[in-house]
Amino acid sequence: MRKNSLLKKMTALILAGSMAFTLGACGSDGEKAKSSLGSSGSSAAGTSEAGKTKITFWAPFSGGDGDIMTAMVDKFNEQSTTTEVEFMIFKSEEYYTKLLAAMTSDSAPTVAVNHITRVKEYVTDDLLEPLDDLATAAEVDWKGFTENLQQSSMVDGTHYCMPMDTHLLLMHFNTDDFKEMDLLESDETVNVPAGEEEFFEYFSKVKEESGKMPLSGTSSNGLPMYLWYTLLTQYGGDICDTEGKKATLDTEENKKALEVMMRMVDEEIWPKNQKNGAELFTGRVAAATINGDWAIPTFEGTEGLNFVSMPFPQVGPNQTVYADSHTLVVPKNAKLTEEEKAAGMEFMKWITDNADMWAESGHIPSKTAVLESDTFKALPYRSNYAKSAEYARFYPQICGVAGLTEMSYRELAAMIAGEQDVETTMQHMQDQFQDILDSYNE
Repeated sequence: MRKNSLLKKMTALILAGSMAFTLGACGSDGEKAKSSLGSSGSSAAGTSEAGKTKITFWAPFSGGDGDIMTAMVDKFNEQSTTTEVEFMIFKSEEYYTKLLAAMTSDSAPTVAVNHITRVKEYVTDDLLEPLDDLATAAEVDWKGFTENLQQSSMVDGTHYCMPMDTHLLLMHFNTDDFKEMDLLESDETVNVPAGEEEFFEYFSKVKEESGKMPLSGTSSNGLPMYLWYTLLTQYGGDICDTEGKKATLDTEENKKALEVMMRMVDEEIWPKNQKNGAELFTGRVAAATINGDWAIPTFEGTEGLNFVSMPFPQVGPNQTVYADSHTLVVPKNAKLTEEEKAAGMEFMKWITDNADMWAESGHIPSKTAVLESDTFKALPYRSNYAKSAEYARFYPQICGVAGLTEMSYRELAAMIAGEQDVETTMQHMQDQFQDILDSYNE
């Protein structure tokens, strides 16, 4: 285990605090929740009173998605004759600090949720069990996952995680407003034309004709980063080389992405100083909003709000969109038995096989069979953007993504607020991310 790397990661997590991974995709702030098994917070496994192998499961789903996952765990416990899961939910901003501390002290849960962008770092630090042998014994068909996730879930040709979903950036539209502007299609969808100038012309028209804010979107933390990476990849750029050694943020592609963001701000297509973009949309202040698929349950629960969720528009020459994936992993733990590992794999396979339930959270299921099921197709809005998973772009599987996230939150927020220009932001991002990569490659 690379102790220096672990120390850096723990320090980064503490310094980042709620900033680095307060992901909208992981729910809202809330108290630590427990499953109906009434967990006391212990990560102890063993044998239940019913004679089942007892395992533990941790997740950062403290919003509505936590209720959905709790229902899934309860259903699994009812159906399984061999395994019982004790489920613990933590606030998203606390989750990775607690998980890493548990993984480095042999007190980790049997199964944990881990974003796919963090898998490489944990594998490098020897903190995750390889899954291929366990998956073979459980008859897991890796080819059943979507092609994008098949590739992204491996590190050096080995599976260390089982993807639950793809969650990504979308655009959501108030259909009443767009119908009034004669911009609503006959099938109740909204079609934003591809191209940079076309994008600005379209939303300038929305601004003029609706009299509302064209696009809402929180001006700090995650949303600017999701938008930035979407634009960066649409213009053909990325964060680093394939080896994860050289940062590539001092490029024309990144300059273009940042310039487009600032044009959106300056032309008040996406006005700055927004504390909560979702509230501006649900409050009918904005005609449309930039937010992830994880926002759909909130929008669905807003009385009188008629909306449609669509793929994020293609502004640059490439059709890409920022995405991440909730995956399931088995953390290494000297106390974990082979029986518990096998039970963990049984549970992981069941969760991904039954991801039509998880799709109610707005996320795109990881398995093709679930995507093609009548149950999934019957869910509103999802079919509009499900194909986005085919061109979704995850951060590369490299070490240093947590540091990049904290850095990009800070630098993008400063740029949007007018505290620094595009050139300064670009150079800050390049220099700081290079330092992060160097710290992992020294």
